[in-house]
Amino acid sequence: MKNDKDYDLPSPSALRARQAVELEILSKTDLGYKALIDDRYVGLIYHSEISTPLKIGQYLKGWIKAVRPDGKIDLSITQLDEASRDALEEAIMVYLHRKGGSAPISDKSSPEEIQKLFGTSKANFKRAIGRLYKSRQIVIEDAGIRIAGDAKEPASPWSKG
Repeated sequence: MKNDKDYDLPSPSALRARQAVELEILSKTDLGYKALIDDRYVGLIYHSEISTPLKIGQYLKGWIKAVRPDGKIDLSITQLDEASRDALEEAIMVYLHRKGGSAPISDKSSPEEIQKLFGTSKANFKRAIGRLYKSRQIVIEDAGIRIAGDAKEPASPWSKG
């Protein structure tokens, strides 16, 4: 098996944050999974970023999270674009409305529960509820999250209007 030193280090302009790349899962480490990027570089998908089980040898699409000054590459397998962020926030709001305005789920919930409910990693969920909190759409409490008093119910995709 090759070592990290057997792969190229990216030049400063070779990779950029949010760039889509092809990944091959190489190995599991204490921090996450090493992945081969476009058959050239090696990066790491941290356990906190993993929303579905991974297997050694698996090929999948990923995104560059960051290229650090030491040349190491942080990866994500969850799409890092505005549309997917907005969709997750809307899914959380729809879920809260269906649950009567509050739910016993928060940044303390297990990654498995978050994956089951929203199909995303705990890290992405935490970012989404953080944005919803900052925009005053939800309130974060000890028992979970709830809709803020002035938040509007998301429009139904079947409504005419």
